Amino acid sequence: MSKRFDFESKANERGAMFIVAIVTLTVLLLLGASLIERSQNAVYRSAVQARSVQSFHYAEAGINKAIWALNQPNGWLTYAGEQRTSLEGGFFDVTITPTPSGRGVFTDRVRLLATGYTPGPNGKRRLPKKILAIVHKDPRYFTYAVFGRDKVTIGNGTVTVMSDSYTTDNGQYGGSNVAESGDIGTNSTGADAVEILPQGEVHGSVTVGPTATPQTCVNSRGTITGTVSASEAATILPSITLMPPGMVDLGDVWLEGTQQLTLNEGTYHMSDLDMFGSAQIICNGKVQIYLDQTTDVGSPDVRIGGNGIVNTSMLPSNLVIYCKNDVTSIYISGNAAFYGAIYAPQAAITLNSGQVYGALVGRTVTMNGATAHVHYDQALRDHSHPRASVRSWQAL
Repeated sequence: MSKRFDFESKANERGAMFIVAIVTLTVLLLLGASLIERSQNAVYRSAVQARSVQSFHYAEAGINKAIWALNQPNGWLTYAGEQRTSLEGGFFDVTITPTPSGRGVFTDRVRLLATGYTPGPNGKRRLPKKILAIVHKDPRYFTYAVFGRDKVTIGNGTVTVMSDSYTTDNGQYGGSNVAESGDIGTNSTGADAVEILPQGEVHGSVTVGPTATPQTCVNSRGTITGTVSASEAATILPSITLMPPGMVDLGDVWLEGTQQLTLNEGTYHMSDLDMFGSAQIICNGKVQIYLDQTTDVGSPDVRIGGNGIVNTSMLPSNLVIYCKNDVTSIYISGNAAFYGAIYAPQAAITLNSGQVYGALVGRTVTMNGATAHVHYDQALRDHSHPRASVRSWQAL
């Protein structure tokens, strides 16, 4: 008996197989598309991550550039941040607070916010990364033995009136610890900005204001062992307009006869300082004195006479006197040696007699008395420019 071939059944089978093949192919295409999309996304994410890391490095470069700028002479007071500083493939911005107008002699920290930018993989948007850094510095103002913003006069005494140097890193002044770095400086560019009279000796160099002709600015009839030159930029003398918190307020200090005042380690405020006779101030440890508006009706505002201010450590860095702008004249004639530094940017300082181991900074400085000597402690130079350093930072 013969079998009949079922064409209709075979056709149905072929149709079902075709459908299965189409479905399988569709699934494979969808899987392939998904894998391609995932691969593309992975490549994009990898590119974004690489660009983000690059942006982070640019932000780090911004912080490093800001630290460098802050450590330049006068940089702590003048650096204002920067915008769109270019690097290969990107750039960075740096903002600094407080701004230069808000920073002064007592500003010991600033806030840096650096943002690094690189273009995204599609080039249509940038990928910023931010770093916030807190930067600290120490106040440093004494780069010269004597600095008078407007004028310096050395001489006019009956014996040698001089400046030289030593360093307390090697002990006390004398013997082999005497050097010729008793430098004199001024911002003035006028005639006779620095006068060295016949009895005057500068065992160091003399620097006058920028763009000045040194031969015109310096009138030397005495001795200068070092060079005479013009500075590249004027030295900024920050004004003292505010007083630091936490000081011990001593008010008006008037000492005469055999009166003594002892100041132990700390920070003190005086609204007047007058010393006469055999009066004496004894300072133990690290002492800072801040002088603001004086109550004297006459002149000078500050008189350091008698047996003077005694720094028992004999380390000039342990005794610093800061004067507010309304202190306009300081007269020093004490019998005892003064181991310390005086910063009085608006004052006319007169050293009539006595040995100063340290440094003097004023609007003008005049050394004109017998044995009026300034022995510059070169260890103060290490504290002359702010050395900014990062205390903390975080990626934002």
